[in-house]
Amino acid sequence: MIAANTSIISMVSNAEQEHTCIRPVTNAQKQYLKKRVKKGTFVRTFRNLYSQTDYWQRLYTSERIRHVALSLMEIYPEWKFTVTSGAALLGYDVVEDYDALFVGSKYDSQNTNLQTLPTQIYIRSKTNKSTHDNPQLHRIRAIGTEQDGTSDDVRIVQPSRKYDGRLITLPHLSDRVSYEIRSHVVDKSTLLFDAANSLSFRAALPIFDSAARDNVNFNKVLEICGRRYCGRRYCWRDGVGVGVGDAGSVGSVGLGGVAGFGSNADPIFRLRRLCFFKNGLSENGGESFARGTMIDLGFMVPELQHEFVAPNSRVKYRCDFLWRVSGGGLIVGELDGYDKYFVDSTNSTHANINFNSSSDTQMLRNSYNQAAINRNIDRQAERESVLFRECGVSKIVRFNFADVVGVKNLERKLVEAGVPQIMRVG
Repeated sequence: MIAANTSIISMVSNAEQEHTCIRPVTNAQKQYLKKRVKKGTFVRTFRNLYSQTDYWQRLYTSERIRHVALSLMEIYPEWKFTVTSGAALLGYDVVEDYDALFVGSKYDSQNTNLQTLPTQIYIRSKTNKSTHDNPQLHRIRAIGTEQDGTSDDVRIVQPSRKYDGRLITLPHLSDRVSYEIRSHVVDKSTLLFDAANSLSFRAALPIFDSAARDNVNFNKVLEICGRRYCGRRYCWRDGVGVGVGDAGSVGSVGLGGVAGFGSNADPIFRLRRLCFFKNGLSENGGESFARGTMIDLGFMVPELQHEFVAPNSRVKYRCDFLWRVSGGGLIVGELDGYDKYFVDSTNSTHANINFNSSSDTQMLRNSYNQAAINRNIDRQAERESVLFRECGVSKIVRFNFADVVGVKNLERKLVEAGVPQIMRVG
């Protein structure tokens, strides 16, 4: 057991450096880790994969998914990851599908530890799901015409700004991901189709917003998915196969074409609805998830990242959400995150904080400075005062992530602020 302990220490160090999980090989290692799991110092992240509990609980959802997926990639090189697994590997924003996690029960932000929930893995597979599969593994049947994440079929091609008649192809930000990893992910059209039909609308929207920032051509996505999946077992409407033309294009579909009851049974409708509401201006998965919740609740779709310029000082203030209501009223919505209050503008190490990185936010909290927190609170109060006094804002509504997950608090706050609830879409 001493030898197993020594080898596990080395495996822990290597895994955390490589952002993967520990994979025990010998029976002694497996028995040692099982005992550590019972004591709570280790957690089983997937079948025969482990991590130190403290390390695992500091990771964000997308980071945990990447750790598991990168580990499984070595074990099952033929697997093609999709939905949240593929999205996380491409660097897209991923949020837990709380509607699936808490179906039939109420989300309790005080007593629910999301870091202990099992990580779900999605793959496209020619093998059907069996009773021996890990319950965390979701197989989506491959039809044989899918490509992998190195595909170039959904790039945006547009005229050059030099007006010389040339066409230029916009790069994908996800091209920065290694070719090796992208080869283990399904093509972007399949990933978006699978996300639309495996997740709730609000959980899928962060992936679509990320794809918008990644310069994905959504008209091509609809065209490819209409051709690839319609007419097969995926796409049947009232017993009749849907033709390619039914997929439509993003621009040709108005709000009425993506709103209504009972349409979520149509896989292409689900895809088209997300393509319509996607917005690359969303800054992170939390904001996308919040906007998806607002849309599901039937509220007016907000403008994103609107910039106010104070007339007197010329200082610019940007807000997360903005609603322009009848009579000229302006309602600002803010998704409150606690980490931003830890940023110390006098500390050079805080200059380029990535709030999507658990290590960056942990560094922020470790460099706790009460004076900086107080300054940030004062600045926040001054900002709100200027928005009211100089920028014509009539209401500011603040909500946190727990409000969004639980839905009811968010709905109450938006109604009380006067945000129009124009239709019920979900």
